[in-house]
Amino acid sequence: MKNTITKNKYVEFTYSISNDEGKIIEQVDVPVNYVHGVKMGLWPKLEDALENKTTNDNVNVEFEPGEVFGTQDKKLIFEDDIGNVPEEYQVLGKIVEFQNESGDVKPFTVTKITKSKITLDGNHPLCNIKINFNVNIINIRDASNAEINALNEVTED
Repeated sequence: MKNTITKNKYVEFTYSISNDEGKIIEQVDVPVNYVHGVKMGLWPKLEDALENKTTNDNVNVEFEPGEVFGTQDKKLIFEDDIGNVPEEYQVLGKIVEFQNESGDVKPFTVTKITKSKITLDGNHPLCNIKINFNVNIINIRDASNAEINALNEVTED
């Protein structure tokens, strides 16, 4: 008899994220895991879709633009003279991390380079696009008390 995903089940799955045209944006073939019904950061819409599924089921969940990765915040897009930016960061797609006065670190991506200007964007690369989250369930078992308690302790902080 197959295990079914219900509260306190330990679940392993692989996944891919594709855009609305079917282009794969991210693919993870090494199983990731979570304990179902324990608030640990899995998107509620995805967790709901996995409820009552079994091993080897494939689940596709569509997320509307901005639903998961937010909407574009124009205040997180900066343009500067290219001469003000060290040469090692003058690469399209380069991730640059900035730290604010509070010590928080935020990644920005170089999104545009001209002869005189460089543009950095701190928005998530998948914001404002419709995405499809495709899950392949690999394994389901009862979660141990230690797994459940450890996750509860992490989420209470």
